[in-house]
Parts: sequence; C-alpha cells; structure tokens
Amino acid sequence: SKWPDQPGCGDGTFAVAGEVLRRAETEGFSKFNPQNLTNLVNGFSKWPKQAECRDATSAIGTEVTYLAGRANRLSDFEPQGLANLVNGFSKWPSQAKCRKATSAIGTEVTRLAGRAKRLSDFSPQGLSNLVNGFGKYPEEQDLRQAVADIAAEIVGRAGKLNRFPHQELANLVNGFGKWPEEFDMRHATVAIAGEIVARAKELGGFTDQHLANLANGFSKWPEQTREATVSIAGEVVTRAGELNRFGYQELANLVNGFSKWPDQQKTSEATIAIAGEVVARAGKLKGFANQELANLVNGFSKWPEQASTREAMIAIASEVSRAANRLRGFPGQELAYLINGFSKWPQEPGMRQAAVAIAGEIASRDDKIKGFTHQQLAILVNGFSKWPQEERNRQATAAIGGEVLRRADHPNVGLSDFAPLSLANLVNGFSKWPQEPGMRQAAVAMAGEIASRVGKIKGFSHQHLAVLVNGFSKWPQEERNRQATVAIGEEVLRRADRQDVGLSDFTAQGLAILVNGFGKWT
Repeated sequence: SKWPDQPGCGDGTFAVAGEVLRRAETEGFSKFNPQNLTNLVNGFSKWPKQAECRDATSAIGTEVTYLAGRANRLSDFEPQGLANLVNGFSKWPSQAKCRKATSAIGTEVTRLAGRAKRLSDFSPQGLSNLVNGFGKYPEEQDLRQAVADIAAEIVGRAGKLNRFPHQELANLVNGFGKWPEEFDMRHATVAIAGEIVARAKELGGFTDQHLANLANGFSKWPEQTREATVSIAGEVVTRAGELNRFGYQELANLVNGFSKWPDQQKTSEATIAIAGEVVARAGKLKGFANQELANLVNGFSKWPEQASTREAMIAIASEVSRAANRLRGFPGQELAYLINGFSKWPQEPGMRQAAVAIAGEIASRDDKIKGFTHQQLAILVNGFSKWPQEERNRQATAAIGGEVLRRADHPNVGLSDFAPLSLANLVNGFSKWPQEPGMRQAAVAMAGEIASRVGKIKGFSHQHLAVLVNGFSKWPQEERNRQATVAIGEEVLRRADRQDVGLSDFTAQGLAILVNGFGKWT
C-alpha cells in the first residue's frame, strides 16, 4: 500500500482482499489479531474504488462490530489502531458494515474519554483521523459525542497545539465544522484558530487543501475566528498566481469561508483573485460539483460591486443555463443559493437566463417543493421577483404560492414558524404578480398570520414592516390585508412614541413606502 500507483502492488492487494473475503465466509477472523485487522483495513483503503477492497473491508467491519459486543474486546486495540480503522472505514461511508463498525469505535472512544487518562494516548494524527472519519456520519448521536470528547481533549492540549502538524490542525477544524452547534467543537476550533494566528508567518507550509479546510471550518464560527481566516486569506493572496493548481472543491471552500467576512480587505482580495481563476476556467466549470457551484455563487454575491466577482457569476450563470438538466441534482438549499446570488445582478442577461432555468426546474418539481424549508421558498420567490416579466418565473412563484397555502392550512401550526424576513420576502415577491389568484390568496394567508401576531411584530425590522405594507397594498380590497396593515400601523405608532429614537431609524424610502401603503386604506 506504500505504492498504490504501481499495478503490481494493486494486483497483489486485490488478491489478498479476495483471500480475506474467502476466510471471512468460511473460517472467520479468529486467527487475526487486532494489529492484523488494522493493517489490512489501512492497506485496502488505498484503493477505495476497488470492489474487492471494499468488500474485504466491510467484512472486517463486521468483525470489529462483533468484537465490540464481546465484553468490549475493542480495548485490545491500540489507540493508533482504532484511529487507522476509522480512517480506513471512512473511505466507504455508504457501506452499512463500515458505518456500524465506526459507530462501535465511537462508543469506545467515549468510554476511553471517561477514564482518568482520557484520550491522552492518542497522537495528533490519531485524533485527526478519528474526527475526520466520524465526520462522515454527522447524524449519528454516538459519533457526535465521541467528537465532542475529542474536542474537549484538544482544548485540554491548547498549550501544546504547536506540536500538531499542519495537516492534523486542518483535518480537525474540517471535522469539527460538521457539528457547528456544539459548544465543545466551537471551543476546540477557536483554540486551533489561535494556533493558526501564531503560525501566520508559516502558512506557506500549509497545502492548498489545508487552507481550504481551515477557512471552511472557521466560517462556522465567524465571531471567534476572524483573525485566523484573515491570515489564511493573506496566504491565498500571495498564491494568487498559482490558483490554477487549486482543486475545484478547494476554491469553493475558500470562497464560502471568506464570504463570512466580506468587510475584511484580505478576504476581499483573496475572493477577487479566486473569481479571476473561475473566469479563467469558464469552459471547465462542469468540474465543480453542484454544492461547490452553489457555494461559489453564495460567496461571490457578498461582493456585488466587484467587477471580478460579477464576471465570475456571469460565467457560472452561463454554465447553469447551458446545462439546465444538471439542476435536477440540486437540492432546495443550493437552488436558493443560486437564485439569491444571481438576483444581485438583475440587469445582466446571463443572470436572467439562469434564473429562468431555475424557475423551470422549480415549476417541474411541483409536489417535491414540500421538502423545501420556509426560508428556501422565500429566497426563491424573492429572486424570481427580480424578473417578473418572465413566464417561467411566474409559474415557479405560483407553485410556491400553492405550497405556502398548503402550509397555511396546517392545523395548529399554519404560518406561525415563518421568520419575519421570510414573510416579508414572500409577500414582496407575490406582489409582483397581483393579478394571479394564487399569489393573492397566499398573500392574504400571510396577512392573516401578521394580524395574529399583534404584540409580536415588535421583532420585525423597519424594512420588514415597509415591505409587508407595500405588498399588502396591492390587494386593498382584502379584509385580512387591511387588518395586517392596521396592526403594522399600530407598531409604527408605538415606535414613533419612543422618545430617544422615534422613527429616525427608518430610511426615507421606508417612510415613503409606508405612507403610500397606508394611503390605500384612508
């Protein structure tokens, strides 16, 4: 396995894998000790596309799960052995036997963490391999706990992180980022961010992938990792002339990470440089995976005034329009990212064409948009509304209006869990097609929700209130629209009575929109 690119070494390994599988089906693994099993999995993992290696590793996974259930025989494995097993199994995350074995090792790691020595016997590479492997199954509760235990171990070693190689720090951050809501993961990532700042002059020793993993991971906790990410952006700027060697995923992860700090000069400079590289690859954008394209669009949209990001967006929009069938593979979140990004440049013909292609995809999914979140529906409608003259945009928005009505009829829930921004974006979008019965009905349903939140619309921003009044005013004959607007009027009066601020926080345009809307109900 030290020469995986040599055909002879590959053929020899495949033969061994076949023999391992034969023994698994006949005499079992009783003659194999823990080190034997670890070495086999570690070796087979160098050929993840080979069926024999996959099947043999799955068989060993079954044996590991079996050992875990026999008086905790996993304690016979050395810490490095457990880490190597997880690293190997992670090459086939879709294999149920590998997943079960990984889960069993996660339970063992948590057991070890509870002992006096905790996880001190694991090397930096071992901890890194565990986190990276467990991260393939973020939905598994026992693995989440194991990663939290490892994060606590990292925090405990905070003063010794200077001993961790670059690769291990990057892999740890990448893994912890799979659970951004966890305090332990955040605490450990912030500790690593401090180490990255301390190594700011040594970032030339990090590979392109390391930098991308760090930026992407740090972006999950932007409040505490700004300085570290700015340092990484500075290193990317120094490599601006070598961006053609960066992988597609690396470019997308960097942009996604830097976009959390659009006001920082270095993150801006680095993103502009990457945008130039995306433009240079204009004919090869199919190399980006769907999620990577969506992340690029979402990231570049944070700098709409930059010529380079606009040109990169035009290139991506062209790719989306050219390969419209590809949109079938985009989930709701990624479609929302695309339309939201393209809508930042509504005057660009390429953006319009891409938006129309996305609208066609939404209209074709019909029942499938039931799986979209409230926020995704609102972002899509807000985007389509930038081009109301397009028939497909109208059809897609009408389909979303139907889905909003379906949710409005849900017993005991209705539209109560829609955020203020989502309600405002939906009403604003539907109002671009006031003649459409479905749009009107959906807007009326949301007006009913606003009217029912009397006392709660204090949480709506000034802009939300103005947008809602403007939207409801397109259908002044609707009683619910009147009731909702009256409720908003009362909230404006409440804010006007605040002696320290009054209405001074409203923009001139916001005040004008409110007056224009209120004027529909004299």
